[in-house]
Amino acid sequence: MVRGLTMFRPRMKSDDVNRCFLSIFCLHRNITKKYFDSKRHIIYYSDLDVLVEKCDYQTFTLRNSSKSPCNVVHTPIKHYRTCAVVGNGGILLESGCGAEIDAHEFVIRPNLPPVLKYRRDVGSRTNLTIVNGRRLTKLSRGLQSVFGKPLETAMPWVQLFDSPGMIFSYSLIFSKKRQEDMGVINTAIKMYNKTTITAFPSTSLVDGKRAYIEIAGQEFDYPSTGLNAFALASTFCDRISMYGFYPMPLYQSNRVFYHYYDKHTPSESHDFDREYAMIRQLNADGVVRHVVGKCKPDAPT
Repeated sequence: MVRGLTMFRPRMKSDDVNRCFLSIFCLHRNITKKYFDSKRHIIYYSDLDVLVEKCDYQTFTLRNSSKSPCNVVHTPIKHYRTCAVVGNGGILLESGCGAEIDAHEFVIRPNLPPVLKYRRDVGSRTNLTIVNGRRLTKLSRGLQSVFGKPLETAMPWVQLFDSPGMIFSYSLIFSKKRQEDMGVINTAIKMYNKTTITAFPSTSLVDGKRAYIEIAGQEFDYPSTGLNAFALASTFCDRISMYGFYPMPLYQSNRVFYHYYDKHTPSESHDFDREYAMIRQLNADGVVRHVVGKCKPDAPT
């Protein structure tokens, strides 16, 4: 476990990867890479039939050679210098963090939240969104209900996919039902001429939860989509800033809602308090930059 080590937080460029061993961030990356990998967790949806025919889902190896990796499918993910992982917490309201978030090379959001109405605080860009089962089903049903209707009627659902070139991926086991939901979404994206790229995982991101034991001594029964988005991002981002991760009901005596865009109560499936404590420790160790409260105009990304 690397928690407690005191090292500087590097400000690396992509060509500095060969010096990665000098930082605690890269010690963490070496751990998360054991459990998370965009090549198997964010695969082009168009490669689904190839994966089913030629590869084993669980081992991610070729069916005709169990020692050879499944190299016949591909990921849209590349390597990025700066990434923002943006949670959906109400702490973002009145934060003024939108411009700072959008200044990152790659912006990641869990569960495809609405952004345009809140762009001053949450930004307007989404390069990758990873959704859970509940959100995938809701999106599929919503889009299916507006098929064939005027764009004005479909707009509340369709505008969620407005970020150019956004990668839309699922986070859990890609069952037959989830494949059908993704098929509906993929059809809608084409129908309304969106540039969204659909993707899927060969195995659930939750399967990588042992990474948190190695990173910080924390064991979670069911890590949140946002926490898994951070772990996955750490495998392809040099510097990570995290926003919108704050579980408490008050901040500086002001009410904080679970989501910035509605007044739903927190999910009971996740231990947000311990997740928050872990993120604060990662911030203290220099692994991530965790932003809580208002953003400063000249803050580094």
